[in-house]
Amino acid sequence: MEGDQRSGPPAQSLLPDGHLVLWTLCSVLLPVFITLWCSLQRSRRQLHRRDIFRKSKHCWRDTDLFSHPTYCCVCAQHILQGAFCDCCGLRVDEGCLKKVDKRFPCKEIMLKNDKAADAMPHHWIRGNVPLCSYCVFCRQQCGSQPKLCDYRCIWCQKTVHDECMRGSLRSEKCDFGEFRNLIIPPSYLTSINQMRKDKNTNYEGLASKFGKQWTPLIILANSRSGTNMGEGLLGEFKILLNPVQVFDVTKTPPIKALQLCTLLPYYSVRVLVCGGDGTVGWVLDAIDEMKIKGQEKYIPEVAVLPLGTGNDLSNTLGWGTGYAGEIPVAQVLRNVMEADGIKLDRWKVQVTNKGYYNLRKPKEFTMNNYFSVGPDALMALNFHAHREKAPSLFSSRILNKVCWIK
Repeated sequence: MEGDQRSGPPAQSLLPDGHLVLWTLCSVLLPVFITLWCSLQRSRRQLHRRDIFRKSKHCWRDTDLFSHPTYCCVCAQHILQGAFCDCCGLRVDEGCLKKVDKRFPCKEIMLKNDKAADAMPHHWIRGNVPLCSYCVFCRQQCGSQPKLCDYRCIWCQKTVHDECMRGSLRSEKCDFGEFRNLIIPPSYLTSINQMRKDKNTNYEGLASKFGKQWTPLIILANSRSGTNMGEGLLGEFKILLNPVQVFDVTKTPPIKALQLCTLLPYYSVRVLVCGGDGTVGWVLDAIDEMKIKGQEKYIPEVAVLPLGTGNDLSNTLGWGTGYAGEIPVAQVLRNVMEADGIKLDRWKVQVTNKGYYNLRKPKEFTMNNYFSVGPDALMALNFHAHREKAPSLFSSRILNKVCWIK
């Protein structure tokens, strides 16, 4: 009896210790299981979204952060996590992605049927109109109510109140708005496609319908320039212009993108290069290749939106030392329309090694001849050499500027 009484207290103390261990394991393992389950669900949602993006006709980009209150064009609810189209500006909640393709078509780069050039109506999208936009009918501000309201044409960018929208506006001809002289209309590309099938290359007669002021603009942007700022600019240009005019040079080389010039009138095309001096040189080299191919009539004029580090050529031509979004993209297009053309000397330099038994082929370099001073060229060369050695260290534009100064 005395032995049983002595062995009793240790048995009672084991029970609380077992509970303590169990609760400790639960408190440690339960958060781990919840984290794993959430990450699994998140990865499934991402795969589901990517599959929808791949099959969709819209150019979707998923986001959970908008600069101002945004509402879904399908369910009219406030968006916490969803996607927006880079081409037409459509905003959709994540749960409505499957429904949007059937209800809202994206921008058509070409018309489905051979319509006349003057038969293209407005393409209205409801809600999420730009801030400080005004109704074309009553001249009052649009988008001021905290809900999905008012309409915007994705081509001419005109906005209309819900109560001002009438049947005449829905069927009214779209004049492509302020940038009509820069936009390549879908009807033009449709007519070009038909002419090529008929083996007719008289594009001048077709372009005469748009007037002498029509100077189509091609955007060549480097999405890796300016701390990946070029990627955001691609979407903004696609909204204001025809998406077929906007190219990412990291995906489509300039020589291929510039072949669009051969479908446009002689000496009328302008090109806006969004990138640094290296991107500008890449585009100018592609233009030189066009000259070699005998395409001198299609050579475009080149404007620059400086997104690089040095931007010496851009500064010399009067486009500034750098762009960080201080002016809207619409103003950039206005500057391109108002710009005057000047000539730039480009030299081809051949470097050969001296000697009787030299078997190496001479090297050829293309040089842009504009006034600068020797230290500028030395700084650019040193910066380029350091960036080639360690590209991962030069991903930030601010750090690039610091290295440039050093």
